[in-house]
Amino acid sequence: MTDTTRATEARTVRDRQRERTRERLYDAALEVFMRDGVEAARIDDIATLAGVSRGTFYFHYPSKEDVLLRCLADSQSRISEDLLALPANTPIHTVLALTAGAIATEWQERPDLLREIGTVALKITAQNIEQATEQHPVQLALIPRFHHAVERGEISTLIPPELMTEFFLVNVFGAALAWCGKPMATLDQTLSAVVGFFLRASAVPK
Repeated sequence: MTDTTRATEARTVRDRQRERTRERLYDAALEVFMRDGVEAARIDDIATLAGVSRGTFYFHYPSKEDVLLRCLADSQSRISEDLLALPANTPIHTVLALTAGAIATEWQERPDLLREIGTVALKITAQNIEQATEQHPVQLALIPRFHHAVERGEISTLIPPELMTEFFLVNVFGAALAWCGKPMATLDQTLSAVVGFFLRASAVPK
């Protein structure tokens, strides 16, 4: 075995160890967040639960907000995978219902965490206007669905599909955050109502 091969293998082992540590910290942070709330959560408690030092937490996650943003990104990836798995000819009402249902499944049992994530996401967007225009995985998965819906005459052509996608997600996100503060119905019921309202508003005029 050459020195180059040994060095490559050593880096691979270190990379795997770092990834395992990062995952332990992430899982520990979410557990502490759910138990104590994000604001009251102590970095020392997260590090102790993960079996690492306080400094190791900051090496992987500069702040608690970074954990929350990863949680949001992971959720978006799972939802977008569900959308991408749908056949291309799936009716738009089915696509939007699945989107709302997937979001509800992600957050129904974690309203406090969703509220914290929403606060962080809104703050970062307000601070960085460029980030406000970035398209996330769910948005990217939905845009071609809206294009197909317009082509099939399922929804109005008055608003471009890209903008319609954004309108839909903003309404769903806003309803989900409102639900966190006053969950009188299930999140699935709340978001299903948003889907119905949106479809009626975007229907082709007769």
